[in-house]
Amino acid sequence: MAVTALPSFADTDALAEWLGEDITDDKDVKRAKRCLRAASNRIRRYTKRTWVDENNELINPLPEDLEDVCLACAGRFYQNPDGETSWSRQIDDGMDGGSRKVDEAGLYLTASEMQTLDDLVADQSPLVGGLGVISTTRNELPSTDMNPSWFEDPCHGYLEARVTG
Repeated sequence: MAVTALPSFADTDALAEWLGEDITDDKDVKRAKRCLRAASNRIRRYTKRTWVDENNELINPLPEDLEDVCLACAGRFYQNPDGETSWSRQIDDGMDGGSRKVDEAGLYLTASEMQTLDDLVADQSPLVGGLGVISTTRNELPSTDMNPSWFEDPCHGYLEARVTG
């Protein structure tokens, strides 16, 4: 049984726009598609939702935040697939080097992206979270262990109130 790959939350044109560079070479397009699919799968794993309908098509409308997080995650992976944290080059006698902050190696979601996804899942959920009050008030009923023969009054154990005047 063949497993059908789920669609990505964004396409290569959107990734090219996000990164501000052309992705036109066939091998770059193929790599960009793979990065978008990996980022989409990472988001699905985090949110525990597929975001597709019964025909394996993306839900319509797809939340815009989902595409933004996918592009940010895929963009990091596309530009830095090895998770490098520093680099250096030597040209003739000159050295050029630097560093960048990388939260972890590989494909990852940042804290703000995870917060965005948490909010998105909460907004999409039909469940109401948090503290609430459930009413437990009930009518007054005699206890089942009350025996009416214990009382020598005509009201069978209940007080009788008379309002006058």
